[in-house]
Amino acid sequence: MIVTAIFEARAGKADELRKQLHNGAAASWQEPGVKTYAVHELLDRPGVFMNIEVYENEAAFKSHLETAHVKSFLGMLDELLANPLTVYQGVSIFSGENKKSSI
Repeated sequence: MIVTAIFEARAGKADELRKQLHNGAAASWQEPGVKTYAVHELLDRPGVFMNIEVYENEAAFKSHLETAHVKSFLGMLDELLANPLTVYQGVSIFSGENKKSSI
């Protein structure tokens, strides 16, 4: 399962959001069901961040959402974000056809 999340920092909050995203990533890297957890800042929109997260399965993602660090982070979003969090969830559809077909 792949999840992409977009976070747009409120004015003056980009550094704090970046810090919190790093803290969340560091904690997520320790979760057994997390295969990839990568945080990016958009080149053309400083202060807008994109997480690309890969989980072993939907159960691993649901488990991730129940961790203390995720619940704490979600509680900060009203203060940190200019717009509501955007989340996309997907599953790979060509993963076995070619080694470059999945993340």
